[in-house]
Amino acid sequence: PQDQVQVFAFHVDWVNTANSTFTLAHALPTAAFDANMCNGSRTCIPQQGTTRKLDAIADRGMYRLQYRNFGTYQTLVLNHTVDVNNADRAGIRWYELRNTGSGWSIYQQGSFSPDATHRWMGSAAMNSKGEIALGYPASSSTMYPAIRYTGRLASDPFGTMPQGEGTLHAGTGAQTSTSARWGDYSMLAVD
Repeated sequence: PQDQVQVFAFHVDWVNTANSTFTLAHALPTAAFDANMCNGSRTCIPQQGTTRKLDAIADRGMYRLQYRNFGTYQTLVLNHTVDVNNADRAGIRWYELRNTGSGWSIYQQGSFSPDATHRWMGSAAMNSKGEIALGYPASSSTMYPAIRYTGRLASDPFGTMPQGEGTLHAGTGAQTSTSARWGDYSMLAVD
């Protein structure tokens, strides 16, 4: 009934593993989103040069959730694919969670979809300044799948990725495999 991010706590007891626990610690209400891409179809994202479509994998968080400890607070940065226009256009919903000592809460969140191009399967990371980068595939019926990125400075307005979008690699062909997968298991990390 309420869109949410769930945070689980895992306690490992290495002496007696039967005492280990995995429990729901927080169910954090989010701004509304639509995770139903193409009514659950595994082939949803169009690409140039073929009628074969790509898998949006919109039913789960994307690799990888990043943890960072700033001393006075901790952060988790995560993302997943959503339908941004209720007409099956894929975009990236991202979150920064914070824990200042009293449990996790959503510090900021946003959806990135600046135009009609599909963006999905993102990967997010935060540096020591609190700046967030977001990398993802992008595709449409008039472009081959590409690798793009955007970001935000810590001083940027909350819930936005206003640092512009760049293309890391422009695609030169379509994915025609019947698996419909493109960009799986990519990861953005701070160097």
